[in-house]
Amino acid sequence: MPAGHRPRMNLALFGFGFVVAVTTAMIVLFAAMHLVTFPRLREMAGGLSPFDLRFLGYDRGDAVALLRALGSEGRAEYLRVQLRLDDAFAPTYGVALSLALAEILGRAGLGRRLAFLLAFALVLPTAGFDIAENAAIAEMLRRPPDALDVQLVATASFRTTAKWGCAALGGGIALLGIFLANHRRDREFDA
Repeated sequence: MPAGHRPRMNLALFGFGFVVAVTTAMIVLFAAMHLVTFPRLREMAGGLSPFDLRFLGYDRGDAVALLRALGSEGRAEYLRVQLRLDDAFAPTYGVALSLALAEILGRAGLGRRLAFLLAFALVLPTAGFDIAENAAIAEMLRRPPDALDVQLVATASFRTTAKWGCAALGGGIALLGIFLANHRRDREFDA
């Protein structure tokens, strides 16, 4: 090898390493939130679920009750720890799950480009709503419970339900893709 010449990195190996790194980060962040911060916040709130986990949303009364139950220490921990973890989690699952769904849709018979476009179009809005939800929750956590206005709570709640709605749609498409991929493979074996 001539002096000063560096070997070219294998693009496939780089891509694989990227997927492994992003997926590992996603799993570690998910575990930290669901095994540590969410249970701790629930405990501090006397059993009430954090905003992020309220699939059907919440109203001002629910928000005030949670903020009061958390107290200033719990609100600070939610803001300082949970939302920072979730802000890191959203882009990692956005990328990792988009790539996984693209693979599923590709195996289901969609062309490579269409599979990638559809996967990213389905998963990235979930991540976007999650990040937007975190911003609204952060604003609620910074305010005294009695100072919450209905519009802020409605905005945060909409973003929470939109996040979960997009996640459910993506999960449903993934299950359909798995079914179609298996059906396609069975037909190939029968031929």
